[in-house]
Amino acid sequence: MLALALPPRLLDTDRFVTTDELFWVGRSAQFARALATGQYAGTFQSGHPGVTTMWPALLGAGPDTIGQLAGSRREVSRREVSEDPAFMPTLAAARRGLGVATALGVVLATLLAWRVFGLGAAAIGGVLLALDPFLLAHSRLVHIDASLAIWMTVAVLAALARAEGGGRALVVLSGAATALALLSKSPALSLAAFVPLALLVPRLRRGVGWQRTTLADLGVWVIGAALLYCAIWPAVWVAPADTLTRVFGFVGENANAEHAAAADSDGVGLLFYPLVLVFRSTPAMLLGLALLPACGPRDGRGRTVAVLGVVALAFAAAMTVAAKGFDRYLLPIFPILDLLAGLGLWLGVNRHCASRPGAERPHAAATAGVASLVGALSLWAVVSAWPYELTYANPLVGGLPAAHRSIASGWGEGLDRVADHLNAKPDAERLKVGVPGEIYTTVLGAQLRGQVGPIDPATADPSAWDFVAVYIRNVQAGDTPAFLDGLLLAWAPEHTVTLHGVEYARLYDTRRGVPVGASFGDGLVLEGYGIDAASIRPGRRVQIRLRWSDAGSGADGRTVAIELRPRDGGPALRVAQPLTSAGAVSRAPGAAFVTRHDLPVDQATAPGSYMLAIQVAGGSGSVLPPVGGAQPTADAPRIDDAIALRTVTIR
Repeated sequence: MLALALPPRLLDTDRFVTTDELFWVGRSAQFARALATGQYAGTFQSGHPGVTTMWPALLGAGPDTIGQLAGSRREVSRREVSEDPAFMPTLAAARRGLGVATALGVVLATLLAWRVFGLGAAAIGGVLLALDPFLLAHSRLVHIDASLAIWMTVAVLAALARAEGGGRALVVLSGAATALALLSKSPALSLAAFVPLALLVPRLRRGVGWQRTTLADLGVWVIGAALLYCAIWPAVWVAPADTLTRVFGFVGENANAEHAAAADSDGVGLLFYPLVLVFRSTPAMLLGLALLPACGPRDGRGRTVAVLGVVALAFAAAMTVAAKGFDRYLLPIFPILDLLAGLGLWLGVNRHCASRPGAERPHAAATAGVASLVGALSLWAVVSAWPYELTYANPLVGGLPAAHRSIASGWGEGLDRVADHLNAKPDAERLKVGVPGEIYTTVLGAQLRGQVGPIDPATADPSAWDFVAVYIRNVQAGDTPAFLDGLLLAWAPEHTVTLHGVEYARLYDTRRGVPVGASFGDGLVLEGYGIDAASIRPGRRVQIRLRWSDAGSGADGRTVAIELRPRDGGPALRVAQPLTSAGAVSRAPGAAFVTRHDLPVDQATAPGSYMLAIQVAGGSGSVLPPVGGAQPTADAPRIDDAIALRTVTIR
C-alpha cells in the first residue's frame, strides 16, 4: 500500500502555491528557529495547532533550509515569506515531508482495516484511501487538514480493533493517533466522544467484565494521548497552562455563530456539505457505500460499521453547525468512507460469488480483480486532475464546472500558469503586475520574477500596472477592480488559464489602460484610458488619462473634451483643452502619447449616474465623430458626437 500511496505524494511538489501554505511554511520556519535557539515557547504558532504539519515540513526541508524563512516578526507575513528566493524549493521539500507522513498514515489505517474488516475489504478500501483525489490533494500541501483526517481515522480504527478483541497495544496506538490529530487541528477534540464510542459499542451484550476493561482502556488511551501530546510539542514543556489556554481560546473564537457559516457564499445553506460529499467523492466510493446497506455484514462487524457511520455523520453535522463553508473541513470523514466503501464492494463480490453454483465465499481472484479495477479508476481520477488535485470533482455529477457553482474554487492553483506566461517575457523582471486583494498577490508573487502588488477594488485606473491578473476567487467574491466592471468595452484577456472547463485566471495587458480603439478624423486613435475613481464625491477633481496614437502630422489644433453626461439628461460637466497642452508634445508620426486631464466636480453637482464621454474637435472647431470603439449596450448607448467609456457614480 505504501508503494501506491507514496509516489503521488512526492511527485511535482514544486508546482503552484496555495494561500495558506505561505503561512504554514513561515510557521514551520519559526518553529525550527524556536527549536534551534531553545526558545520553546515559540513553537506555539497557531491554536489549531499544526504541530504535525511543522515537524514533517522541518524534517522534509531540513532545519537549516527552512529556518532561513523565519520572518522578522512574531506573526508570519505572507508577503515576507513569498518574497524570499528560498521559498519555492523549501515548499517543495516540505511538501515531500508531509507526503511521507500522510502516506504512512494511509498504510496504518489500511492495516487496521484489515484487522477490523478482513483482508479483502481492507485491500479494496486501502486502494480507495491511497488514491482518494480529495485526500491526496491535501496530502500534497503544507497544511493541516490531511494530517487531521488520517490520524483521526487511525485513532477510531485502533479503538475498534481493540474492542473487537485486539491487544492493549491498540489502545496505545489509538492514544498516539489521538495526540497527533489534536496536534493537527482543533476539530480532533471530537475524538473525546468518538474513541469511547468505538471502545464501547462493539463490547455491548458481552459477558461480565467488559465494563471494567473499557474503563481501563480509556485510562490508557487518555494517558497515551497526553504523553505524546506533551512530548512532541516543546511549547507544552515550558508553558503548559498558557499553551493549552491559547489552544482552547482559539477553539472558542472559531466555533461561534459569527464565525460559523453552515453555508457557503453561494447560499446553498445546509446542503453545502452534502454537496461537498457528492462532488469530492469518487464513483467507486459512492458505489461501495451504496452496496454496504444492501449487502451489509450479518456478523459482529455490523456494530463496527455502525460506529464508523455515526462518526462520519456526527462529524459532518458538527461541521455544518460550527464551521465555515470550506470543502476541506469535511475531509476527515473521507478516509472512513473510503474504507467503508471498500467493505461494501467486497461484500458485493462476496454476494456475487456466493450466488454462483459451487461457490460459498468470494474467490481471491475476484477480490483482486475488483481491487485492480478500483485502483485503475482511482488512478485515472488522480491523473486526470494532475497536478491540480484540488480541482477534482466527481464526473458523474458534472465534474468541476458543476462543482464550482456551489463550492468555492481556487486556492492558488492555476496562478502558476499565469506566472509561467509572464516569466517567459523578455522583460519579466521589470514587469509590474496587479492582483485584487492581498492574499493572491503573495501567491502569484512567490512564483513571478517581476513585482506583484494588490489592487484596491475601488481602483478604476489600470495603467499603474503592466498587467492585471484576476483569479477565480476574486470573481466569486466580487473582489474585482472597478476598471473591470461597468462597460468593460472590448477588453479580451491576453492569457486565460482554464482548468477542466473552468476559467481560473485571466491576465490583462493594462499598459495602455482600458482599451478603447476609437479613431477621430485622420489618424488620431484613442487606444485606452484610465480614471482615478469610478465613484466620486462632489467637490473633488476627476483625473483621467488618455492614451493616443496619431498617424497624422501632429495635434493640428485639435482639442479634446472630457464630459460627464447625466444618464437621465441635463447639462454635462465638461472640460476641454488642446491636445498639445494636455501632454501631446512633439513626437514621431504613429507614436503613442498620453494626455492627462482634470475634471472638477462642483459641490452643487447632483448625485447620480453619469456617462464618461470623450469628444474630439478638429482645428476648425468642428466635432470629429468617433469610429470604432465600444459597441452600444444598455449601459452605454452609442452617441454620435463622442465615445462613451464607462458609467461614473457621483455620490
